[in-house]
Amino acid sequence: MQYAEFHSGFIWTSLTTAIAGGFAFGAYLAVVIAYGFPAGRGFYALIQTHGHLQLVGWAGVFIMGISLHFIPRLASFPLPHPERVHYILWLMVPGLLLRAVGGAVLASFEESPLFVPLGWLVGASGLLEAGAIVLYVSLLIGTMRGSGSIGKLPALSAVKPFFGMMAAGWILYACLNLFLLLHMALTGDIAVNSGWNEFAIHAFISLVLLPVAFALSVRLFPLYLALPAPDWPVYGIGYAFLLSVLLQLVPAAPPLAGFAPDVIRLVIALGTLLKGGVILWFVWQLDLLTRRRPLGRHARFLDTGPDRPPTRPGLPDYGEFGRFERPVYAAYTWLVLGAFMELLGGAAILLGYSIPIAADAIRHMYLLGFITHLIFGASVRMLPGFIRRKRVASAALVDATFWLGSAAAVCRVAPLLSPAWLFDRLPASDLLAQTIFAISGTLGWGAVVCLAVNLWQTANAPMKQPSGANWAISIAHSRSGKRPEGGGLS
Repeated sequence: MQYAEFHSGFIWTSLTTAIAGGFAFGAYLAVVIAYGFPAGRGFYALIQTHGHLQLVGWAGVFIMGISLHFIPRLASFPLPHPERVHYILWLMVPGLLLRAVGGAVLASFEESPLFVPLGWLVGASGLLEAGAIVLYVSLLIGTMRGSGSIGKLPALSAVKPFFGMMAAGWILYACLNLFLLLHMALTGDIAVNSGWNEFAIHAFISLVLLPVAFALSVRLFPLYLALPAPDWPVYGIGYAFLLSVLLQLVPAAPPLAGFAPDVIRLVIALGTLLKGGVILWFVWQLDLLTRRRPLGRHARFLDTGPDRPPTRPGLPDYGEFGRFERPVYAAYTWLVLGAFMELLGGAAILLGYSIPIAADAIRHMYLLGFITHLIFGASVRMLPGFIRRKRVASAALVDATFWLGSAAAVCRVAPLLSPAWLFDRLPASDLLAQTIFAISGTLGWGAVVCLAVNLWQTANAPMKQPSGANWAISIAHSRSGKRPEGGGLS
C-alpha cells in the first residue's frame, strides 16, 4: 500500500470558509458589538454561525487535511481507504455552506412560508457534517489499528492520548451539533439552545483543537525549530490534561446545572486550575519559548560544511519559509497567557475569591491567539513540502500575516481585560476601546487573506527548483543580496 498524496482541498475549503464566512462574520459582529448598533433578532444566531464556522470550517477542516496526511506517516501505515478522503469534503463543503447561508438569513424569513424548509436545510447541514466527521474519524482509527503494536512506534505512542481525545471530541461535537440543529428545526427557533451550544464549543476547543495542536507540536517542532527531542513524559501529560478537561467539562453539562451548584462550581474550578497548570507545564517541557536545553542529536543538520552554508541562527532553514517561527512563538505566548488566566481564575474560586476574567477573552486567547497563529506559522512551513514546493512564495506575506494576526488578537482581547477604573480615569477611553475592538475582526480577516494569497501563489509556483546543496547556497546568496554563479532561483 502507498501513502496517499496530500489533499489540498481541505486547505482551500478552510481558507474559503474563513474568508467568506467565519472571519467576515466576525468583522461585522465586532463593529456591531463595539458601537452598540441595532442588532436585530437574528444577531445571536449569526454569532453562533460565526463560532461554528471558525471552529469547524476554519480550524477543524484545516486539522483534517493535515492529520490525514501526517498521522498515517507517523503510524507507518497508509490510510486503509484513501478514496474516502474525497467523500469527507463532498459532505463537509455543502454542510458548511448550508450552515453559513441558513444561519445568516434564517431570522429574515421568520414570517415567511420558507422559514420551515430553510430551518430544515440548516438542520441538514448538521447531518452532512456529522457524516464527514464519522468518515474522517473512521479513517484515522483504521490507520491506527493497521499500524500494529503502538509500543513499537514510540513517536506515535507518546501522543496517543492527544489523538484519542481528538477523535472522541470530533464525534461528541458532531452528535451535539446535529442534535441541536434538529431540535431547532423541530421547535421553529432561529438559534440553537445557548447552554448546549456553549458546552459544545468548550468541548471542541478542549478535546479537539488543543490536543491536536499539542501532539503536532511535540512531533514537528523539534524538526522545524531545532528543539530538543522530547525526553519527558508526553504520554502522562496527555492523560493529566484529559483529567483536567473532564473535571471542567462534565459538571458544566446543562442537565447538571441545578444539581449541587456549590459543589459543581468547586469541581469546575479544580478542573480549570489543573488545566491551566498542565498547559503551562507542557509549554515549559516543550522548551519552545524558554530554549533552556541544548539541541539533541536530531539537530545535526545544522552542521555546516564547504557545500552547506550556515542556516539561520538557531534554526534549521535558510529563510525559504519566511520568518514562520514568529507566529508560532506568538501562538504559544497566547497559550501561556490563556492558561495562566485559567489557573488564576480556578485558584481564586477555590480560595473563596472572584476575579472578573471574561470567558470570551480566554476563549479568544485560545482560538484567535493560539490556534489561529499556530496555523499561520505551521502552514507556511509544512504545506510547501506537502505540495512538493521547497519554499513559500512570499516572505513578506508571512510577515504581514503575523503582524495583522497579532494586532487582531490584541485588539480583540485587550478591551475585555482592561479594568473598569481605566475607563473612568482616561478621557475618551470608551471610544478608544470601542474602536480597538471594532477593528479586530477586520485585522483578522486581512491576516487570513494574506495567508491564502501566499499559499495560492506557492501552490501555483513552478515545481522545478534547485536541489541539494545548490538550493541552500541559492537561499544563502538571496539573503545576502548576492547572485550565485550560473543563475539563481528558478
